[in-house]
Order: sequence, then structure tokens, then C-alpha cells
Amino acid sequence: MTNITFLAPLGATFSHDAYKKLSEIYLAPDIDNPENHYLGVTSNSEVLPTIIKNGGFGAIAMETLAEGRVPDSVESYTSLLQQYKKTADCPIQITGAVKMELHFCLMVRKEMIGKPFRKIIAHSKSIGACKNKIAEGGFLAEATKTSNGEAARRVAEEEVDKDCAALGPKSAAEKYGLVVIDEAFEDTTAITTFFLISPIGYQVWTDKKNRALVVFRLPHQPDALATAIHLFGKEDLNLIQIHSVPTGNHTYDFIMEMDVEENQLESFERAKGKLEQYTVAHVCFGPFPVITG
Repeated sequence: MTNITFLAPLGATFSHDAYKKLSEIYLAPDIDNPENHYLGVTSNSEVLPTIIKNGGFGAIAMETLAEGRVPDSVESYTSLLQQYKKTADCPIQITGAVKMELHFCLMVRKEMIGKPFRKIIAHSKSIGACKNKIAEGGFLAEATKTSNGEAARRVAEEEVDKDCAALGPKSAAEKYGLVVIDEAFEDTTAITTFFLISPIGYQVWTDKKNRALVVFRLPHQPDALATAIHLFGKEDLNLIQIHSVPTGNHTYDFIMEMDVEENQLESFERAKGKLEQYTVAHVCFGPFPVITG
């Protein structure tokens, strides 16, 4: 039996769809295999801790085209530094990623077809991807604390929300017996990048274009951040994102994401090897491929 973790409810979230795609690409355990065990979580911040505690695999949303990074996902990586001081200590890895085009279906109960609904319920990122259409329609919107699947469940099962609509994947409408009244309610093309998390030692390969994610904590001294960044810049690695997360007492943890081309794998390893002498703690993930699917 293998544990598999992503946003609940099972079969009704984009994270479920993403895990199925990731498992096909990277040959991870099949979520539809009854011998495997699903561990549902209520937020992306719970994915990494759940996998570390219970083992297995999982999917986590990292960034959206419409609104950029997913904050609770990104910050969950910095929390690893509370337990692990170097890469070799960390029991999980990023095997690969997929960029998925998502369609936010607008769904209601059957009896609400053709009637005005009171508000739209969805995950905050879904509301953000559809904010212009929500505004144009004059709709109220409520961000659920968990997932789009939970929003669909509420509309389908909760009496107080029976006159509301939900946003989410078509699978959520199918699971809860809702009717899709708009199959693509997003304002523009909506693409979300999901990472596949796996145990250390699981097969990892690289492609022509790869990404690496580096989590690190710095000593509180001048030029520390510039020095860490420069290690990778000297190797001509393209830094695409850097995030800072406050840890108290005017100190921060950092996350860098960078492109690593096929011919830069040795360059990344050189920079990674030098990082230890400049940081208090660091955990490096990758390089791993990012597939558009």
C-alpha cells in the first residue's frame, strides 16, 4: 500500500486531476488502484507535512498564471528548514512538475438552472482567475477555506447554500450531481503548475528544460542574500522567482526557483555545492522536468 496526498475531497479537485496527470507522466502510484491509500488534506500547506509523516507521494499546486505563486504551498517549503539543515536530511523530493490548463466550471443544483443564484463559492485562487466575469455579472463571491471540491459539496448538500453556485473542475459537478452552466468561466487562459512529491530514492530524470527549487536560511549579516544568489548567477543559471518568508527577529527564509537547461546540470551542482558555506540551512530540490500537459 502506498499513501497518496493532495487536496480533498477525492475526485473533485484540480489537485486530484493534477496527480492523475503527474502519475502518468512520472510513473507514480495510481490513485485509482484500490491497494493505494488516499490521504486528503484541507490546504496545500498540509501536503508536505502529511507526506513526511506518512510517507508516499502527493501533488501540490505551486503557481498560477493568473495570480502567481500559491502562498501556503511556497511557505510550506520554508517550514522544512525547522527540521532539516541540509538536503541529505530531507526525506522527500520533487520528482517533476506539470503545467496544466484548467477550466473553471460554474455549477449549480438542477433546480437552479435558469434562476439567479445568490453567490459563487470557490477557492480563493479560482475566484481570482474568474474575478472579471464575477464582477461583470455582479455576483457575490465567497472564498472557501479548503478547496473547490468542498465548495461543490456545499452547494450540493448544504441547505444554506442550495441557491449558490460553485467553481471547480467538471469532476466535482459529476461527483456531487451538479449541473455545469458554464464550462470555462475563467477570464483568460488559466494555467497552474503542480509539483509531484515523492520519497527520496524514487526515480528522477531530467529533460532539456528543467527547474530547481532551493530553500535556504541565511546568517543575519550584510550581503548574505546577494552572495547566495550570486553563486547561481555566476553559473549563468536563470533565476525566475525568489520569495522571502519572515521567521521573526528581522530574519527571513528564502526560496529560489531557477531554470536549469540540459547543458547546465553540472553548473547547478557546482553552485549547490558552494551554497552550504554561506547558509545556516538549505534544502535543494531538483533539477526536475516541467512538462506542459
